[in-house]
Amino acid sequence: MTLRSPLPVEECKARLASGIDAANFAFSLFGFAGSKPIVGRLSDTSFRLRGRDYTHNGFTPFFYGRFEAADGGTRIEGGFGLLPSTKILMTVWFSFLAIFAVIVFVTAIAGRPRYALDFVILVVMAAGGVALVKFGRWLGRGEQREIIAFLKRALEATDVT
Repeated sequence: MTLRSPLPVEECKARLASGIDAANFAFSLFGFAGSKPIVGRLSDTSFRLRGRDYTHNGFTPFFYGRFEAADGGTRIEGGFGLLPSTKILMTVWFSFLAIFAVIVFVTAIAGRPRYALDFVILVVMAAGGVALVKFGRWLGRGEQREIIAFLKRALEATDVT
């Protein structure tokens, strides 16, 4: 997604910094100090935003964006994604399931008795992994709209078509 702001890059960074709470972990009830609805991290040319998450949901979408000076204003390019740690966890989970599935099917073909329990465990773990992803995304269902609205409001930005 691409947004365009009439403001210079430094002003966009300043407005973004003043409109969010820093995403550095602090001793607070919900994991982040402050009370603003958007939490994030800023660097010189990029940023990462998410809605304040009271559930510690790893599947809440993050907006990864970057600033570029363009036509007397700022071009903001970015997209939504998951935390790298969440991606790694789900990759490990489903990789384990794939390996387990191969083992179950090979032992079933080899004639091992009682492989039905292994098959049930495989199906339950696969369904659990899918349900975890679906439920996590459902919990964070309004975050994308909230973050986009915040960016447009704070940076006086419009969509680039």
